[in-house]
Amino acid sequence: MARAWLILPLLLSRTLAAGAPAPTGNAHELSYYDFKPSVPLPRLQPMPPELLAAWRTIDQAPYAAYTPTVREAEILASAFAGLPAPMRKVLSERLIAVYLVKGLKGNGITDWVVDESSRTYAYIILNPAGFHQTLSQLLTERDRTLFKGPADLRVEAGDTPGILYTVAHESTHAFDYVRHVTPYTEPGQDPALAKSRPAWDVWTDYTKPKPAADYALRSKLHFYGFGEPELEPSQAPELCSQWAKSPFASLYGSRSWAEDLAELFVLRHLTADLRQPVRRFCGGKALIPWDNPKVRERALRLTQPLYR
Repeated sequence: MARAWLILPLLLSRTLAAGAPAPTGNAHELSYYDFKPSVPLPRLQPMPPELLAAWRTIDQAPYAAYTPTVREAEILASAFAGLPAPMRKVLSERLIAVYLVKGLKGNGITDWVVDESSRTYAYIILNPAGFHQTLSQLLTERDRTLFKGPADLRVEAGDTPGILYTVAHESTHAFDYVRHVTPYTEPGQDPALAKSRPAWDVWTDYTKPKPAADYALRSKLHFYGFGEPELEPSQAPELCSQWAKSPFASLYGSRSWAEDLAELFVLRHLTADLRQPVRRFCGGKALIPWDNPKVRERALRLTQPLYR
């Protein structure tokens, strides 16, 4: 999830819990972080207390730092190791850290950071709930947050730990921040460019698809409790029917071009790289996004920079 339009203007003067002086500066500045590029991925670290407090305030949620078990750390390392080599190279150069935060709204957050030369870096926040859910459970739970009550909708993507999805999705955002596959990963990254309203592929603007790519119920999608659900459970079959005719890899991918790219990569990574096909069931009907020629063509074309 790219959500840095919420900008974190942290002017820090307090001390860290361990007693070391907290760096003074903005959380979008590399000087705030103890970045060690020689440390191998995934660079799992405790989240700086001030940064954790800022995200608690932004989301109005009692977030807490999470310490993984040895097995969970191994799962996380394996998920990063399974990414395409060009992605791992960029992450090795520009990913500051991975933080685990219990109770996170959604599955993950990726935010951008710049150094004194305006080079872009990123950090990733992951919800550790993904260690305890399968891919199928995690993706089903995500889509069901769209509805006012229990809906006849589920996703099948295998029994692999759900954190695999979050790592792939958030790593795409990190790659996009650095390599600019899309014009910008979120508006706050480049306000001047955002103001000029560039287009990208099937998007006329960051959150507005071209009419041929749009579908009627897309404007009513609110995930993870960010906005009150607008859809009745009975609308699940119609929502899926509309989405199945679109060029988007998932419902979540139709939120913005940043999420579109991330979901296209996740679909390609799961289906073509890991041989774990994704199927969405609505009202008993199976929908396979990789079988949609528009989705498959876009996934293979638009994610090429992540593979070469």
